[in-house]
Amino acid sequence: MDIQTTPASLSKYRIPRARRDAVARPALLARTLALAAQARLVLVQAPAGFGKTTLLMQLSAALAAAPGGEVVWVSLDAEDNDTNRLFAALFGALAPLDLPWAVPPDTVLAQLQDASPAARTALGPLIDALGARPEARIALVLDDLHHVTDPAALQLLDALLSRAPPELCVFIGSRVTPPLSLARWRVGGELVELGFEDLQFDLDAAQALCQLRGLEAMSDDALRAALARTHGWAAGLQLMLGSARGARGDGSAPPLLIGPAAHRHLFDYFAQEVLAGLPVPLQDFVLHSSVLPELSPSLCQAVTGRADATAVLDGLYGRQLFITALDETVPVLRFHDLFRDFLRGELDRRQPGLAAELHARAAAAETRTERAVPHWLAAERWPEALAGLRRVADGLLAVGGTQRLERWLDQLPPDWREQHAEVALLRGLCAWSRWDWLRARDEFQRSHDAFERDDRSHDRFLALGMLGACHNAMGDMQRCQEALQSAASAGLPAALQVAFDSLGSWNGLARGDTATLLRSLSAMADNATLAPEARYPNIVDMGYGHFIGVPGARPVMERLQRLCRARAPGPGLGETEVQVPALGAWLDFWHAEPGQAREALQALLQLQRHLPGAVMLTIGAQHLNGLHLAVQGRTAEAIAALDQVQDTMTAGHSSGWRRTYLHVQARIHWRAGDVDGLAALLPELTAPRTAREWPVLDTGAALVQGLHALLCDDLAAARGHLERAVERQRQASLLAFLGDARLGLAACCAAQGDPDAAAAWLDEVLVDAARDEGWGVLLLEPPARLRTLWQATEGRLQLPAASLAALRQRLAAWQQGTDMPVRPAPADGLLSERECEVLALLAEGQSNKLIARALDLSLHTVKRHVANILTKLAVDSRTQAAAYWHRR
Repeated sequence: MDIQTTPASLSKYRIPRARRDAVARPALLARTLALAAQARLVLVQAPAGFGKTTLLMQLSAALAAAPGGEVVWVSLDAEDNDTNRLFAALFGALAPLDLPWAVPPDTVLAQLQDASPAARTALGPLIDALGARPEARIALVLDDLHHVTDPAALQLLDALLSRAPPELCVFIGSRVTPPLSLARWRVGGELVELGFEDLQFDLDAAQALCQLRGLEAMSDDALRAALARTHGWAAGLQLMLGSARGARGDGSAPPLLIGPAAHRHLFDYFAQEVLAGLPVPLQDFVLHSSVLPELSPSLCQAVTGRADATAVLDGLYGRQLFITALDETVPVLRFHDLFRDFLRGELDRRQPGLAAELHARAAAAETRTERAVPHWLAAERWPEALAGLRRVADGLLAVGGTQRLERWLDQLPPDWREQHAEVALLRGLCAWSRWDWLRARDEFQRSHDAFERDDRSHDRFLALGMLGACHNAMGDMQRCQEALQSAASAGLPAALQVAFDSLGSWNGLARGDTATLLRSLSAMADNATLAPEARYPNIVDMGYGHFIGVPGARPVMERLQRLCRARAPGPGLGETEVQVPALGAWLDFWHAEPGQAREALQALLQLQRHLPGAVMLTIGAQHLNGLHLAVQGRTAEAIAALDQVQDTMTAGHSSGWRRTYLHVQARIHWRAGDVDGLAALLPELTAPRTAREWPVLDTGAALVQGLHALLCDDLAAARGHLERAVERQRQASLLAFLGDARLGLAACCAAQGDPDAAAAWLDEVLVDAARDEGWGVLLLEPPARLRTLWQATEGRLQLPAASLAALRQRLAAWQQGTDMPVRPAPADGLLSERECEVLALLAEGQSNKLIARALDLSLHTVKRHVANILTKLAVDSRTQAAAYWHRR
């Protein structure tokens, strides 16, 4: 897998070197630094060539020299034009700061694919990390933001700026005014704006430029004429003074172009003379190199064919062309965007069609596939582009790069891409990442069939594994088993076999085949040990409670948990690490003491608050939270947690799993003795199962009818339903969702005065539970009925007395802890001490000014703290934050 969180070479994050002819602007610099001291955003907005980047470089040097100053730089380009890519670039720039991340950056990045409320909340770990060094002043420079036009990307950037901690100031260079909350920040005195009027050269700057470039002394009148002709435009002035010298070869004067709209024409006019002044071999070098976003010796040599590329680059920099030095020692240079655009147009004019070949040479020379793909696409070399997409796809999807992958796929010609199975495979993976199982199934089927026709065995099994996963998720057990049988004797490598092991586990669970389930889980652990890169996404899918309580599963699940903790190379590392708390919290609930289980749940809920876009993490966390709350007798809160599960589900997930989670709610109503609540769910839970639902719903339908009848004291009807549920449970069960039908049947038998039958059914449950110390299933039973059951079966149970005593003690510990609340989100733990002080005053109704006065803070700092509090509490207003404080 050829992918990293940082989306480009390190030169993207290097502050460019100041040119020898860069004109110092001390007054402008000092004024900007003074204003930036209390600013949220410094916006340098002007047309191309006015010196935005030069000013940002000078500001960066001054900020870095200040005590506690830390500067990070991002040079943006057209490839950064989506939410995930923009923040991948931002994270790459921040990496050298070694910020204290509460969640791995890759995992945060995977949540940032749009500007949804979940994505905005997921900014919390980034905001926390940025604010973790109150003694530092971090300057984040985003140069050339005009390359980013995607509305969602800009909206999420706006959210970051709105909630940024006081320690951060963002500097933006852009040709256009970005659609950010500038008016609000302007009113609050948190915005510094520099336009082309601020950047225009005056007579003193023009004289300094002449001196720095070693030009002959020019009269003030001549310089004033040049300034009038260029309107103080730095790029045009440099070209005019350094090349045209005010006259053409035929003695005529250059055309008088007035106004900013004419700048591009003026630039092209003079740039043509600059190019014409170069020796022909050097002209070819710069024209051919214009296809490169960065000029490194190796890439320039590949594109131009010149073995002396290093010397040529040194010479170009010395000629003071429109080139920025990113690294003078290698060297690595970059053409000014305006000059590069001119060169590209001139290349197409002089040598039509050559650009495609030059892009192909650049792609072949690139050391990272992710940087080669845009070149292959520009070269219209579709097979090579698709091969590159295959190599980077898993890594991109693991960090939320779905949109970027789809954008690249869309650049392939429609007729061509429809003929290639790899495109269907990649589209299927994109759909799977969005839980769109129906579309994913169709794309994987297309790719599988094509790979099979072409006798491409490895690719066929790759598509088959994903196709089988779609079938299993959508309830098509037969076709899933056919996929497993097809792979059974294929002798697949470990990395590919892990996916089928995972599929075998899920299919065994769906069919109630415990032996196959355990065998597949164990095989998955063996193969994942041999192929660490396969841990994502296969092992992380085990952390949602489905396998909890399966007799004999505990040792394998704990082994998988240890594998998750092991640092594996490759993409998805952050996701794998994040799922450790999920899997551990479920294991602790089912097998551990209440104190340990509650601590694990708290850690999981705090993690889930940071990552609201992680759909399955949120669903699993709220499901488990609901069970904890139910055990404490907090039925209404438990149901509310399960309602959140329903709200979180995507359309594709909900179509097959909505009713499964409604059964969890039914279980909570049963435990609370809420006959009306259970009755309200009966019509939906007893409706016939659809083709996209698992057979376990048949077990659930019979069980919920039996429990309802039991609550209504209709013991005969209850026993009939529960006996049917027990039989179906032997074929399909999900104990953490439905509970154990045998416990309901034992309670029914005891109520009918049949203690021997009650003891027999209870013994079955206890023997299974004792095997793994899986007493969690008993926590889902009504405590009063469980006490009655103990009394009815006393002396009749086969479980050894010591084991029975340990069990009773464990259950008593849970019951004794019911006064220890588990809050859905431990917000106080997320807030700093200062933020708690601000929130307390806010909850008293004090204004920002009064809070600032009480805590001896600046008004600007209080505003930042309030914004941070709203983010961490996931609320939208001060009123909601105050309500939280009063409820705590």
